Amino acid sequence: MDRRQKLALDESYHYYISLDKNGDAPNLYKLAKCFKTVTYALKVADGNQFKLTKQLWKRIHQALFDKLITSFPGYVLVADEAGKQIMPKEAFPESGVVEFHPEGCRRADDIFLMDVKHLYPATQYKLSGAWKTKGAMVKPADFAGPSCGEHGCFLQPVVLGQEVLHQESQVGKEKAYQDWWELYWQAYCARDKHEQNILYRQMDELEQVWGNLYY
Repeated sequence: MDRRQKLALDESYHYYISLDKNGDAPNLYKLAKCFKTVTYALKVADGNQFKLTKQLWKRIHQALFDKLITSFPGYVLVADEAGKQIMPKEAFPESGVVEFHPEGCRRADDIFLMDVKHLYPATQYKLSGAWKTKGAMVKPADFAGPSCGEHGCFLQPVVLGQEVLHQESQVGKEKAYQDWWELYWQAYCARDKHEQNILYRQMDELEQVWGNLYY
């Protein structure tokens, strides 16, 4: 059931690139699934099952969050770096965490987090302005208009290393498929229940990132 709420990492990458290239309007649920997949992939990428160039995938993670918060209405919760909740219309912190809850997403895990320092500069500037004047509710219009602040205009961020990201998204899935079947046969032949459960967890970890690897 959990895997139904995610798109495979390669699909998530290609979906974001297509949005960025074609300027299409994003689909809320598809974008949410992409964000969840990349979040989980970054969490487990240092394990034994696979490796990612995390600095580059973090750029995709930031870009997906930016698409979410600037494209759909919802409400935000803000905490400072100590974890203290900031009340609406109070001063927006320079560091801490933003929690975005889009309208229309009603699952318990439909919560999207990003460090304040990792928000795109224009998004942070406009979000802090909306937070001070309106409070927790935000909508796309709050992020429209020129991307300029008190000290000039913000540069449009770009996702770097696309050749590496493309290769890791493709080659990674092929390797995950091979690794999944190797783990499957190890688990099938295992006689120790504890060892078998460890192998099942490793298989599940691969599927959480790469989708259905059974066929």
